[in-house]
Amino acid sequence: MKRRMLVGAMLMLCAEAHAFQDKGFYQELRYRDNDPFLFCTQGQKEPDKCWWPIDPISATYMEAPWCDPPNEYGKPWTAADWDSLSQYQQVCPQAMSRGSWDGRNGSPDTTPYQH
Repeated sequence: MKRRMLVGAMLMLCAEAHAFQDKGFYQELRYRDNDPFLFCTQGQKEPDKCWWPIDPISATYMEAPWCDPPNEYGKPWTAADWDSLSQYQQVCPQAMSRGSWDGRNGSPDTTPYQH
C-alpha cells in the first residue's frame, strides 16, 4: 500500500514538473543584433534589401520591386537576403501573438542602441 502511494506521488510530481517545463522556441538571429522584435517587424537593416516583413505571425513578406525576383532586370538577391528571409519564416511565426512597441526612450531600432 505504501509502495503504491509512493509511486503515485512520484508520478504526480513528474507530471507537474513536465507541465511547468518551458516549451518556448529560441533560435539565434544573425540580423539586427539578435533582436526578434526588430527583425520580425522591420527585417534586415540593409536599405536595399529584397524583402520586407508584412505579417510576422503568418511569415508573409513583400518582395522589393528592384530585385530579381520579381523584376527580371533587377538586382539579384544576396545570400543575406535569402538567409534573413529563411530566418524570418522560421522564427517569427513562433511568436504567440503580435506585440507593439511601447518603448518610451525612442524607436525599436535605436533602443537601447542603434541596431
